Amino acid sequence: MPVKIVKSEKQKESVAQINNLGMSYLLKGMLEEAEIEFRKAIEKKPDYSRGHSNLGVVYLQQNRLDDAIKEFKLAIKYDPNNAEAYNNLGVAYCNRQKYTEARDLFRKALEINPGYEKARENLMFLESKLKLSGDRVKEVKNNNKPKKSRKSDKVPTISLCMIVKNEEEHLPKALNSVKDAVDEIIIVDTGSTDNTVEIAKSFGARVYYYEWNNDFASARNEALKYATCDWILSMDADDEMSLEQVKRLKNILADLDDDILGVQLPIYSNTPDGNVMTNYLIRLFRNNLGIKFSRRIHEVVDFSINKLGGRIIRATDIPVIHRGYEEVDAIKRKIERNFKLIKEEVENNPEDASMWMYLAKSYCSIGDIENGTYAYKKAIDIAGSNPLFRFAKLVSLIDLATLYLNRGDLDLAELYALDAVNFDPNFPDAHYIAGNVYYRKRQFEEAYAEFQKVLEVDPMKSFGLVFSSTVRGLPLYVMLTACAIELKRYSEAVIYGENALRISSNNPDIFNNLGIAYANLGVFSEARKCFERALELAPDNISFRMNMLTLLSGSGNLEELIPQMKDTLELLKAQV
Repeated sequence: MPVKIVKSEKQKESVAQINNLGMSYLLKGMLEEAEIEFRKAIEKKPDYSRGHSNLGVVYLQQNRLDDAIKEFKLAIKYDPNNAEAYNNLGVAYCNRQKYTEARDLFRKALEINPGYEKARENLMFLESKLKLSGDRVKEVKNNNKPKKSRKSDKVPTISLCMIVKNEEEHLPKALNSVKDAVDEIIIVDTGSTDNTVEIAKSFGARVYYYEWNNDFASARNEALKYATCDWILSMDADDEMSLEQVKRLKNILADLDDDILGVQLPIYSNTPDGNVMTNYLIRLFRNNLGIKFSRRIHEVVDFSINKLGGRIIRATDIPVIHRGYEEVDAIKRKIERNFKLIKEEVENNPEDASMWMYLAKSYCSIGDIENGTYAYKKAIDIAGSNPLFRFAKLVSLIDLATLYLNRGDLDLAELYALDAVNFDPNFPDAHYIAGNVYYRKRQFEEAYAEFQKVLEVDPMKSFGLVFSSTVRGLPLYVMLTACAIELKRYSEAVIYGENALRISSNNPDIFNNLGIAYANLGVFSEARKCFERALELAPDNISFRMNMLTLLSGSGNLEELIPQMKDTLELLKAQV
């Protein structure tokens, strides 16, 4: 989102602005410059906790551990609720090999901010290290329910169950990734005409045949018939997993309460536009309890587990890599195949809100917005307060907000966006669409707050099942930079702009917006570099040229100003 430069009076720098400028240097790895700014902030306000914490980070990166520890302790002294300072002090103590003190500090950071993922990651890593060293440390659990007694310490067994058809290209990678971790491989072939069956048998799989009937659930349930192990691992032929992670999974399964019947795993899918979609699905569930798949398309075991009164957990760090969405043609084929099956499933099961949501997406994918809108609203109505359909309702609210935003109906877009935010405050996508709506309405304060929440919320507290990497990627930082500029929070704009550059170093809008921010902060040398780079990438952009002219005019550099004015006038004439 490019913004035009506005000349303004030089502002007196606040402590926060000085600190933010230091952060921009820190993000660039300019540690000496960052140290100077953080020291200036502390001189201006000696009890500025954030300044001490950030200065400690500089020292930590310079391996000046004594200085870093001193600053982190001062940060905690002046703000006992500074979770980041506790976490950073824990890191410093780790570097001193004071692991017990570090563990307590990470726990304190999480006590202050339970959603602080970095502190949680540090704690988990440290506790793993302590366990490997023989120190008996109990892992922090989110669920305080007492464990049920176990009759044996037997390691759980896993049956890999798959359905396949003409998968000779992908199947070897899928099976090779898990063959040494699972206890048996069950393959149901639905009509392959290539070497799929032979490949499966070469991995020791037991292969069974099933006549395809346009029903994925029935085919998967056929595979379940032959499984003999404690747990079922369901994979697609174009999935891959880590051997070590699957082995680790067995240790996790052995420690689960008996009423936990299913485990959601994160499914990572790369898309042609460079996005990474994370989809949480139950890919692991207990055998011999009658758990079955339902739905002919987008088949799940959730309904079956719900009927049994079982619980479901997430294993967030044991991913499945899915290759099915990497090619445009493959995606088109899937959409065409699925559309028909989705329609049939809706006709046969009209009270399934999720299928109405999938039907809406299918209509919108072919440009039928009218039917798509109707189907989304139907999904919302049917979902009601049913917990099985929470995600379908959430997606429908967000997608309707997006449709109305694209139409320019900003009031309706705001209505659905806020409904999504209120329905699931921890889902980043809801805040992202709300931010975009407010930006279009030129309510920049509200937009800025929503975009910041995208980074602040903890998605693992959301009941969302699908997460997009772009929601916390380049578009978000571009919008944060643009909002900060509109609100004249130029130091903050620099921080977000530099974050955007770390993601993409060839986006002219980012350089233009950074130039505006630096210019208004009075850092004219950096502003000029940014405008020059923006014009290298987009030499015919009139807004960028006008921003450069404004900068040169303000600095009184007539020698360069006049030639550039002439070039800009010539460009304007050519574009008329």
